[in-house]
Amino acid sequence: MLLGVKKYSEKLLLPLAKKLKKIPANIITGLGLFFAALAFLFFILQVLPLIIISLALVEFFDQLDGVVARLQGPTKLGSFLDSTLDRIGDYLIFFGIILGGYTEIYIGLITLAGAFLTSYTRAKIESLGIPNLYGVGLLERTDRVPIILIGSILQIWFPMAIWWTMIFLAIGTNITVIQRIVFAFKNLSEKKEDNSLS
Repeated sequence: MLLGVKKYSEKLLLPLAKKLKKIPANIITGLGLFFAALAFLFFILQVLPLIIISLALVEFFDQLDGVVARLQGPTKLGSFLDSTLDRIGDYLIFFGIILGGYTEIYIGLITLAGAFLTSYTRAKIESLGIPNLYGVGLLERTDRVPIILIGSILQIWFPMAIWWTMIFLAIGTNITVIQRIVFAFKNLSEKKEDNSLS
């Protein structure tokens, strides 16, 4: 992971999460998707101040729902919704960037593929018995929205900032996929060897 946002978010958001713990975490997850949809619209309309605000709120609710869910006790439905709605949110944000003309289609699609494969490889590896893949790879999902947010803020002064951000994400997400494939080869092979010895 590059930014390690998740490491700091729980400490910062815990006091607020304790006050909001009666609100279902799924509602907070839904708010994250709502603001991702707004970001999609604002990227298309090229309204930079509203892009920045909506992305900041996407990240805020994305981090908050996890903290609230841990206080309430995670559920299978909550885990499913969190993962699924995050993917929809990613799709909306990246397509908004493409349709808004901030990057070429092929760069956007390469980035989108890397982003989705990053999430898929984590889910698949964890489903095969490795409990937590957090921290494996250069760019996790929790890094992507903050990086796009930073790029959008820099766009105020540098007209190519979002374009360069997408180049960075295109490279970084696909490096992460490769890192996780290598991790799977190493760890799942070792697991098979351990089972054969027992």
